[in-house]
Amino acid sequence: MEIDEILDKWFDKTFAMYQEKVRHRGVDLLIMGVLRYSRHCSITTFLLLRQEVKLSSMVLLRVYLELYLKLSWCLITDSNSQKDRQDQAYARLRRWDFQRLIEQRRLFKKELEVIEGSSKPEAFKDRRSEICEAIEKADRFIEENKTKGLKCIPDIWQMLKEISETEEFQKSPEDILRVYPRLYQRFSKAVHPDMDFIQKMVTNTGEAYICSCDANEDIQGLKLYLLSMSCDINRMIRDFYGWDSAEMQKEYNLMVKQLNG
Repeated sequence: MEIDEILDKWFDKTFAMYQEKVRHRGVDLLIMGVLRYSRHCSITTFLLLRQEVKLSSMVLLRVYLELYLKLSWCLITDSNSQKDRQDQAYARLRRWDFQRLIEQRRLFKKELEVIEGSSKPEAFKDRRSEICEAIEKADRFIEENKTKGLKCIPDIWQMLKEISETEEFQKSPEDILRVYPRLYQRFSKAVHPDMDFIQKMVTNTGEAYICSCDANEDIQGLKLYLLSMSCDINRMIRDFYGWDSAEMQKEYNLMVKQLNG
């Protein structure tokens, strides 16, 4: 079975379980959105990897990895109570959205600054009105939730540290902590390239300089990272609802053997 076929199977199965068993409360709708986005991101990344387009694949893997880590932080908990798990997940998903709103307000204010500094601000009268309305609405929501003690989400490293302290990683917390230097920082270079990353695309053969338009990465390794994150996202959602994922785990192990030759 090809990777895209197995990815389709995993996401289809999780979505079918969701449609059959979930009551569609607030937290459930948010998780469904993450599930559908994850499927799109995973399949698109695989299509690029199948064409051996590594740099663009790393950009998508970086996006996918951030989603995976934030979802892990929201869903992984030591609680045995379904209600407590739901409450924690919803609280953290709200913090995630709170962060989004604060960032959105910051960008609106930057755009407003540009309009007001324009030589013809009247030309942007309608847009200025929209932005001011959006900022006012965001201000009300942010202040209202600050009084309730709502906080922004932690940064990625802090999320990893909090995840590493859960029972799931009690025996080997370094397994999740290693994700930061091994994957997050590595894939981030494709999104925010530095001079070292760019210089590695140029090779001196002694006779000529050869410039590559792609990253110096192993395709099979990138496919394994994609497969692993997709399996974990489906497993986390199934575990959250108490659904079985043993068959999927077996399929994952077989695919890993296949990719490793």
